[in-house]
Amino acid sequence: MAKKIVHNLKQGKAHKNAHPDSLQSDLGLDHDLHVEYAKILVSLWSYACNVDGQLKKGEGELVADLVNVLFEPDCLLSEYRDRKKEVLAILSETFESPLPMKTVAKSVIGNDQYCLNFYEDAVCIVASDGNLNPSEVEFLNELANELQISPMDKHQVEKKYLGSL
Repeated sequence: MAKKIVHNLKQGKAHKNAHPDSLQSDLGLDHDLHVEYAKILVSLWSYACNVDGQLKKGEGELVADLVNVLFEPDCLLSEYRDRKKEVLAILSETFESPLPMKTVAKSVIGNDQYCLNFYEDAVCIVASDGNLNPSEVEFLNELANELQISPMDKHQVEKKYLGSL
């Protein structure tokens, strides 16, 4: 189920290389462009995990795996492997106190593929426990609206991950 998210993260190389100068900046990790984008992803994942008020084991494990993928070669945080512990502390704090959803959405609005990838991430995480409760359905509907996902794209993603849930 998470293979598509991992694939999308690995495709993030283009985003990562769009601003290589930020790798040389002295602003500190918490203001680095790559870490900021990772914080946006982790915030989205946090909302998806905690929408029903509880972090389930499968959801937490999936997010931990996804965060580790960010550090793989040619991924968003591959240049930070030597500072992984420090970056993980920032991302852990972000998971506990995610950025506002408006901030998350604004980061991808205008890029239909990124919006769809974000929606797909959320659906995959919500579906990872094999159940879909009313608060999760409401969250996905609100997120699709916030990200301006077309009804057809929404249906395709949900069919792929939710099947008969």
